[in-house]
Amino acid sequence: MRNVIGMVLTGLGAFLLIIAVLVRFYVAPRLIAAPTDVYQVTRLKAENATYFDAGHLKQVTGATVVATNTVRGDVTSSQDGTAVWESATVVQDAARGTTIEIQNQRVAFDRRTGRLSTCCGASVEGDATVRQSGVGLFWPVDATKKAKPVYDPATRRPWPAVFEGSERVHGVLTWRFVQHVPSTKVPGQKLPDVPGELLGRGKSSPAVAVDRYYQADATFWVDPRTGAPVDQEQKVLTTLQPRTGPGRLVVGQMDLRMTPESQKTLQDKSSDGASKINLLKTAVPVGTAAVGAVLLVSGVFVGRVGGRRPPRNRQRREPLATAH
Repeated sequence: MRNVIGMVLTGLGAFLLIIAVLVRFYVAPRLIAAPTDVYQVTRLKAENATYFDAGHLKQVTGATVVATNTVRGDVTSSQDGTAVWESATVVQDAARGTTIEIQNQRVAFDRRTGRLSTCCGASVEGDATVRQSGVGLFWPVDATKKAKPVYDPATRRPWPAVFEGSERVHGVLTWRFVQHVPSTKVPGQKLPDVPGELLGRGKSSPAVAVDRYYQADATFWVDPRTGAPVDQEQKVLTTLQPRTGPGRLVVGQMDLRMTPESQKTLQDKSSDGASKINLLKTAVPVGTAAVGAVLLVSGVFVGRVGGRRPPRNRQRREPLATAH
């Protein structure tokens, strides 16, 4: 009977050890990935901002501007290793209710590395010919301090986000990455001629052809436990510049910083993700392996004890009676 119990314990222990290895190196990498059914709303706010009100043909200064970003997952278009998300950002003057700009982006990316791809109708402002590359709305799960090429939809190309140190955001230790986008001509836009007066050329100046230029300094605070940004700041300057000659019109100049409410939402979500990652990568594998090791050792011990047979008692032979 002991031999049977030992074999059962040994087999169960070996099975649990195999399960521990599979959970750590096979199951965890597949479960720790970007969701396909995401729904997330975050807001960035800028005080004392400047923008051009195209409806009234005037420049507004000292405005409070709010950029509301909504991200939705396209579950139907997502695949096994690829997630598809749609992002819409509405930039508004909070006091006047004026809509300054609406930005739309559709991204397809690797669910673990965050690398963008061109499949599944990926587009910027509805233009599917744009080739997005680098990291987009989702950052790599396996966080490292290595510089990351973060895609900028305004200039339609990636720019490096460089690690610049550690910093606590509301008690959470984060890694700070900084991205610099130099003044760059915005591609793919056909703009109407702009009166020279708006460009600072004088009241009698005729309208001229212009191009849109964009520059920004973005800072991302990343939770190293999950690789997810939990705070963000964008210092943006957008201008219209004549193709020939002097002049410039500031279309938007603002220092956008994520609101405390959005920071808290992202931090809570990242902490929940960190708990799940720890469960899959550490708690479950280590606990399962520990139980498996105990059962394996117990099975071997019981089997050995059960295999030992007690020595048989030898009967003493009585000497035969002799006749006298």
